[in-house]
Amino acid sequence: MALDHKRVEITGTIVSDSKRTAVHINGARMNQSSTNFLIRVKSILVDGKITSIRIPVRIYTNSTIIYYPGEVIKVVGNLGLTNERRVSASLSSNKIEIISIGNILDQGTNAIRSAFRAELRARNSDAAALIPGVVLGDTSLQSSEFTLIMRRVGLTHITAVSGANLAIVTSFILWICQWILRGRRKRIVVTVVFLIGFIFLVRASPSVLRAAVMAAVLLFAKAEGEKTQSVPALGAAISLLLLLDPFQGVDAGFALSVLATSGIIFLSKPISKFLQIRLPRFIAESLAIPIAATMLCTPVIAALSGQISLTSIPVNAIVAPAIAPLTVIGFSAALLILVLPRVSTLLLNLGEPIAYFITWVANIGGGAPVLKIASGFHGWGISVALLAGAIYLFIKFRRYWKFVLLISLIPFLYLQTPWYSGGFPGKNWRVLQCDVGQGDAMLIRTAPHNAIVIDVGPEANAIDTCLRSAGITQIDLLILSHFHADHVAGLAGALRNRKLISVWVNQSQSPIFEYRQSIALLIGYEIKKVKLGDRIEFSTNYGKFSATVLWPKNSNSGENSEKLAEEGSAINNGSIAISFDLAGVSIFTAGDLEPAPQSELLQSGALSHVAVLKMFHHGSKFQDFAAIKRLSPSVALISVGSGNPYGHPSRETIVNLEQIGTKTLRTDLAGAISLAWSYDSQHRVVISTRNSGKEWWRIKWS
Repeated sequence: MALDHKRVEITGTIVSDSKRTAVHINGARMNQSSTNFLIRVKSILVDGKITSIRIPVRIYTNSTIIYYPGEVIKVVGNLGLTNERRVSASLSSNKIEIISIGNILDQGTNAIRSAFRAELRARNSDAAALIPGVVLGDTSLQSSEFTLIMRRVGLTHITAVSGANLAIVTSFILWICQWILRGRRKRIVVTVVFLIGFIFLVRASPSVLRAAVMAAVLLFAKAEGEKTQSVPALGAAISLLLLLDPFQGVDAGFALSVLATSGIIFLSKPISKFLQIRLPRFIAESLAIPIAATMLCTPVIAALSGQISLTSIPVNAIVAPAIAPLTVIGFSAALLILVLPRVSTLLLNLGEPIAYFITWVANIGGGAPVLKIASGFHGWGISVALLAGAIYLFIKFRRYWKFVLLISLIPFLYLQTPWYSGGFPGKNWRVLQCDVGQGDAMLIRTAPHNAIVIDVGPEANAIDTCLRSAGITQIDLLILSHFHADHVAGLAGALRNRKLISVWVNQSQSPIFEYRQSIALLIGYEIKKVKLGDRIEFSTNYGKFSATVLWPKNSNSGENSEKLAEEGSAINNGSIAISFDLAGVSIFTAGDLEPAPQSELLQSGALSHVAVLKMFHHGSKFQDFAAIKRLSPSVALISVGSGNPYGHPSRETIVNLEQIGTKTLRTDLAGAISLAWSYDSQHRVVISTRNSGKEWWRIKWS
């Protein structure tokens, strides 16, 4: 783009809701959340020249003002490139001037959405947060934890306005109209008017327009009752949508919408007939639709998420009967929120128990394990193969389907028994290096479900997944080596549904934003700012355990250390370095310490040989290899993200470790890594390793 990074003034109309982005990680730093929305530009002022233009631009701002669709604004800032296919450019600015507000329709829908959201926010529950998602596609009230659970059980589609939502609303309005209006034409006209109003209320985005077309297909299919008529209608709908917006062809939402509609058209009837052998007709029909849609959507979901939820179909089937009444009640409450607020509140009181039922089912399903597979094309291929195999077995051995189902479940059930020890991390693991991407997180086991946790990585879900896979429900001691985001930003995930006993942190409060974020999450816990010589000892299920702080010497150790070529050296050099001893096996971790403090620490004689070394600073080139040689670790663990832009780990580091005979394991190649040990006939420690693996063909139970 010729105007890339140019200072411009643009004028345009806001065409999307404001979205508050979550705090995100950029290297070692945590970027604060910001608001973004889409505008349709009308004119642009560059170098004193005004040009009329019509392009979509994404606006980012730190302003706390809420901007609404329909408002005309003037924005001053620097244009930038964007990866969004539907957007021409992005612009970050806090200089935003509202020129005019939207029309009456925009103001009305904005007022309804705001009042509806405010009423449900005051209820402060996952059930209340779910209602605007189901009714309006507004997920802004949902917590990140609940969103993760919904994704894990395959229920995120119910919080995105789909053809099913529009079909429910249309059917409801038609039902009301038949009691009020006699003429069929009048009923259809009123229904269409309400449907158009509903589309404006939920925002006429590409996904909503797609849903409207798919809803029309489903209604047509239901009216005709024949698959032969609905298939051409589906084909025409797909063609029309692609002609209007070719970018839909590379949109995962479009693929899921088409597949869900296809599943309902092609598979729901045969599934319903099969279920009617054992179940009443109305139950069979209500179960057949989510089963059919989920079956065809699973390969794409697997390609996007890298996992297959074995609870997705039963969870969708269980909550399916609750979706229609919740949608109808929520839609009615939204329409009345401004004119009859007490009636709206009463309706929401009726709808909240239904929403609670959905969240209850989702939480139960979310506690079940999932099949972890490769994402992308390989994940799609694996899931298609599994689905095809299941269908083949069902058709081939239809008479014995119960027996086939039981045989298929045996391996999965066995994986959950206490006797299974062949998986990851293994039955006897003692140390676990989590795979948290470009960051750090290590566990030292103290009991079957207890561990010491050293750093928590950059992302909450990654550390939560690691702790769940290890079966950890209590953290005896949490150590945050320093406050760079790639070591502390995952803290919320580590604390999720777990007991925490005590916390160690370093003396520094830098970086200040990350420090404050972390301390805010740790309010109510015992926090100790450790210094050189601090020590803890206690007995574990696996022998005596001790942890001794070897660095920093004082609160200014980082600031007074030699400044190196990488960003944040002072903060890195304030990292806590700790020597652990678990039943005679030594483990050493030191955060992101760089050569100067490495050398000073190891020359002091406080540490000699170690069995396990968590490599300094993700294996970067900034190492004191002479000092590391004196440690002569048996195993070195490098926590690093695949394809990271920093060149970690450096080739020089890997070569030097190989030269001293150290077994080097990297999370970017091996995934998470677990260590166990035993003793040979001469009482020498023998360390064995396992890894979760990153090969595309691996299917893991997580």
